[in-house]
Amino acid sequence: MPGRNLVFRVLAIIAVLAPESVAAKDVSVTPEQVRRLNIKLEPVRSASTETVAVLPGTVVPPLNSRLVAAAPFAGTVNQVHVLPGQRVLKGMPMITVSSRELLEAQSQIAQSEAELQTAEAVARRRRTLADKNYQNPTLADEAEAQVAKIRAVLEQHKRATTLNGIIAGENGQYTIPAPSDGTVAETRVMPGDKIEAMAATVTIDTSDELWIEIQAPADVIANVKPGDVVQITDGPAGKVVSVGGSLDRLTRSTVMFASVPADSRLRTGQMVTVSILRRTVTDALNVPSSAIVKIGNRPAVFVRNESGFTLVAVELRGSSPNNATISGSVTSKAEVATSGLPQLERMLAGE
Repeated sequence: MPGRNLVFRVLAIIAVLAPESVAAKDVSVTPEQVRRLNIKLEPVRSASTETVAVLPGTVVPPLNSRLVAAAPFAGTVNQVHVLPGQRVLKGMPMITVSSRELLEAQSQIAQSEAELQTAEAVARRRRTLADKNYQNPTLADEAEAQVAKIRAVLEQHKRATTLNGIIAGENGQYTIPAPSDGTVAETRVMPGDKIEAMAATVTIDTSDELWIEIQAPADVIANVKPGDVVQITDGPAGKVVSVGGSLDRLTRSTVMFASVPADSRLRTGQMVTVSILRRTVTDALNVPSSAIVKIGNRPAVFVRNESGFTLVAVELRGSSPNNATISGSVTSKAEVATSGLPQLERMLAGE
């Protein structure tokens, strides 16, 4: 019966995974058959790490290296001097703004300076009269206090006109300079835009380093700590920077950040796949993920021998899209099949 034969074949394959019979379950394959079946071989490699989880992530700038240049006075944007992606040096002009608020602040400075001169003259005269006993010293003290008050108001206006290092010009115009060396990440205004006081105008990245923002599930958090290695699929390796301490009520996950080198060729906003790694046992080995075959829900690999292949049951300690970490009766000098596995399974079952 066809159905009964199929059951016997499945049982035969499952049986070869029993520990006491793995070494005896070989399949003879000639070099010609290896070529014809397109069976590719890859050497196993010693492993120092194993994959804890494979998670999606988003490339973001380091939170501690991004600066925003703000406009201290409301007004209208006259000119934008920089573009996204442009390198800037500290103090380089980025945005020019026309502001009635700045013009009023400059007028207040001029008024306060005039009031200060008058108050200083009055204070000097009263102090002279008080020293000659022509006037009560209290009046001289009050005049000097008025001078201090006007001077404090004047200093406040002057600090406002230099807030964020702006370069104030005539007729209420001012220029916002770059707060640091870096790369322009975003310009949030265009010529003609009206902006409010302390509105963000230009965002600058002061570092070429990038971070990966990862949503880590609850079952992963306990196995990850800062300093652990992460591997970006088809990209560079990095390190875990921080792991959140609380779970989101809806997603039941926390935010984890990992850093990657500046020359990673990744772009902010790019979606990536991240393998989180940890140290593994001393006898663990790395093989291509395509070498793993599961029969009866147990992982195994086809190890090359002199006459063909041996199906060896292994413990799958972790896997990523490209690599799998295993331990078991496989030597570090072995080669495993990474393609043609269905054909090897059928040959092992006697088809």
